[in-house]
Amino acid sequence: MGSPEANLSEYKTHLLSICINSTYEMSWSGFKKAINRAGNQVLLKAGQIDETVDLEFDYEEKRYRAMEKSSEKLYKELRRYKETLASLSTAQSNVSDVLAGFYGQDNEAESIAKEYNEATRSISAETLEGLGQPFLQTVLNPIDRFNSYYVDMNEAIKKRAHKKLDYDSLRNKVRKLSDNPDAEPASEIKLKDATAQLASAEEVYERLNGQLKSELPRLMDLRISYLNPSFEAFVKLQLRYFSENHRHLNEVQKHVDAKTRADFKSGKLEKRLDDILGKVKELNIAS
Repeated sequence: MGSPEANLSEYKTHLLSICINSTYEMSWSGFKKAINRAGNQVLLKAGQIDETVDLEFDYEEKRYRAMEKSSEKLYKELRRYKETLASLSTAQSNVSDVLAGFYGQDNEAESIAKEYNEATRSISAETLEGLGQPFLQTVLNPIDRFNSYYVDMNEAIKKRAHKKLDYDSLRNKVRKLSDNPDAEPASEIKLKDATAQLASAEEVYERLNGQLKSELPRLMDLRISYLNPSFEAFVKLQLRYFSENHRHLNEVQKHVDAKTRADFKSGKLEKRLDDILGKVKELNIAS
């Protein structure tokens, strides 16, 4: 069994073989087919043409659509996650800039604010930027590549729908000619031609339908082995980012006085803050 990349490439080859001749040239023949299909689609919706139903294909397509929606949403949310980290880093830097000026000439507080400012800048310049390229290479790009296969698959499904409509309309035509025979020789010729066209349309539809019923489950199966490495990379990159954040901020914490650190651990810091707020309220200007 090959690697997920190799398996997906092999799948691409199979998918392309299905999609051969699925593009439509803007020829007179193609235009007439499009017009005929539009008319037949109206008749189908009106119940004047019996529609071929394949429950197995319908089930596989439903699963495929759910996967398509989920993986496209996954890519979108991962991009948003990356952008959110950048926004968080920018916000940290902005807060540290404000704090650096907020404490003024208070040497102890100014020193801590300066350390925090340097820490946030290091997080932005080193940690976040260092994750950018690995995040693209191991998370976003592989998922984007996987999602690109939906274009070809959707084209094949669209082609199947067209071939099914052709088959159903010819089946309806043959049935009408058979149910209403005409004594004229031309009628017999029409029936013979329509029957031959029906046999050809049925062969094309059944072949494409069978290929899709085989390929749709294959794509579903490939998603796990292909996307698992990206998920693992995503978790590791998160761990790396937040570990670096913790390391930098932990260095800042070391510059906080011992009493404040002890009060924070014991829960007394909140009471100290309440006491300070109480003193602020006692000021005439705060009344």
